[in-house]
Amino acid sequence: MAPEGPRATGRDRGGVPAAIGLTLLAGLLYVLGYALSKSLVTDHGLTPLQVTFLRCAAILLVALAAAPLPRIGPGWCRLLRPARAWEQRLAAAVLVVSNALAVLGYALLPVTAASALGFTAPLLLTLLGALLLRERVPAARLLGTGLGFAGMLLIVRPDGDADALGVAMSSLGALTYATYQILVRRLREAATALDTILQVALVGTLLLAVPVALDWRPVGAAAAGLALLVAAIQTAALASIAAALRRGEASRIAPWQFSGLIWAMALDTLLFGASPTALGLAGAALIIGGGALAQFPGPRG
Repeated sequence: MAPEGPRATGRDRGGVPAAIGLTLLAGLLYVLGYALSKSLVTDHGLTPLQVTFLRCAAILLVALAAAPLPRIGPGWCRLLRPARAWEQRLAAAVLVVSNALAVLGYALLPVTAASALGFTAPLLLTLLGALLLRERVPAARLLGTGLGFAGMLLIVRPDGDADALGVAMSSLGALTYATYQILVRRLREAATALDTILQVALVGTLLLAVPVALDWRPVGAAAAGLALLVAAIQTAALASIAAALRRGEASRIAPWQFSGLIWAMALDTLLFGASPTALGLAGAALIIGGGALAQFPGPRG
């Protein structure tokens, strides 16, 4: 018998403020995770598929070890026979593909150009939320998303000389990530953030095992430690965005995902001494303004 779905339903705890806070946290964690993933590919010689596989395998090993433990373990049934299993596994497969595409895009492009393309996902999410979830998207929300997109372009200002394959991979990564979020939103009655993490780990490990084995690259101690750190950071990001989508409409939280670029600017300043430009600060203001504007419900009826 399949396990019962989570007790929280559409009336998710915390509401929109919690969803926004979780989305901001996810943006920070994703920026950190992808920056470290780029290092695994460019500095340690791993492939993007191998980076994704190592992350999934590490999480799966922890889940398998903890499964039989009372209270702290997820349990075998939850891992192997989740509610609406095929839907959860489809969502997991889409995220695994998205992660691999994003890592490849970051490896082929400068971080700013990869970010520019990757952060089209919130705009796609708003559109898909209206088309597939039948979410009502008021004009203010569309305008807020547009302002966030414009702010993103001011921050990253991608040029036209980027690697064509990198552009394609980053763009496809953004599309598949937006699709994943739509699927998670549809599963909010049946799957918790933990269920999402477990299925991504299981599906990713099984899906990538053969192609990664055929092109295995040696993993040194430093790369292994960094891969574990990436797994922890990106798992926390995944849990945050899954929890956010349980609490707020996809189109409502979409503009706040542009905040990842603000986190990137802050990290550049703190870690590399790169002061933000006037255009970058203007872009940050547009992102914040767009996110706030998206919260207006618009006229009823």
